[in-house]
Amino acid sequence: MAEPQHAQPAADIPGAAGSAIMVLVGAAAIWAARDYSDLGAVFPRTVGALLVALGIVYIVLVVIGRTRRGTPADGSFARRALVAVVMLAWGFTLGPLGFLPSCAAAMAALLLIAHHGTWTLRLALLYGLSTAAVLGLLYVLFKIALQVPLP
Repeated sequence: MAEPQHAQPAADIPGAAGSAIMVLVGAAAIWAARDYSDLGAVFPRTVGALLVALGIVYIVLVVIGRTRRGTPADGSFARRALVAVVMLAWGFTLGPLGFLPSCAAAMAALLLIAHHGTWTLRLALLYGLSTAAVLGLLYVLFKIALQVPLP
């Protein structure tokens, strides 16, 4: 009698493709940082190097068969698509609107998309204050501490 055949899990080709894209994005970030000041280039170079290194690690794991294709997560496709749309819009509005207005609009949109429960005045105020605090801290970090040129 023949042994039962166990199906091999499919390799995570979409994950490898996404990792390859992240390697390219990381390399582009490192390349773009060449025009920044020494201190301003620290963040994009660090993030770019991490994207390149971790992307390559994942591709190697796929090649040697140490990964498998994941099952789709439960949740709303519409919410995921809206998050992608908001992030793209944020990227395209950074230049024309500037850092603070585009980030505030993107964060507000993401909060509206991600929140599942009912809205209360207290919750809206809490979200507004926390958004202002996060944006303020990010602005100080990038503009003043790291001297990253912001739009």
